[in-house]
Amino acid sequence: MHEEVLVNKIANALVEDVNVHVTMPVVSLFRAAWGGLWVGGRVTLTARTVSFSANGINRLMQSGNLDVSVPLAKVTDVKVLPGLFTKIVAITTPTTVLKVRCYGAARFADAIRAARDRLA
Repeated sequence: MHEEVLVNKIANALVEDVNVHVTMPVVSLFRAAWGGLWVGGRVTLTARTVSFSANGINRLMQSGNLDVSVPLAKVTDVKVLPGLFTKIVAITTPTTVLKVRCYGAARFADAIRAARDRLA
């Protein structure tokens, strides 16, 4: 069964356990500062989940858990955090926080909250 997509947009997600296939000293600094690395791809909101999938370039350059899916029923909080060029949407569950940065972050956070609230 294919779910209706409510929002689908270009984004970066903070991935904790990503491995980079290129040796660069700056990678360690970024990982230490952010607690992971920002991976480019798409974030998709459906009526039941919010998920991130890495793009092809990032899949070639990196490995690890590059696809993340969070059931909306488990989302306990959605916050918009400051960012340099784009703001960050922090999607919290009892076990993890998925952080995605994208344009229109406030509207995307509102859409996540609305989809989650429709489940209740």
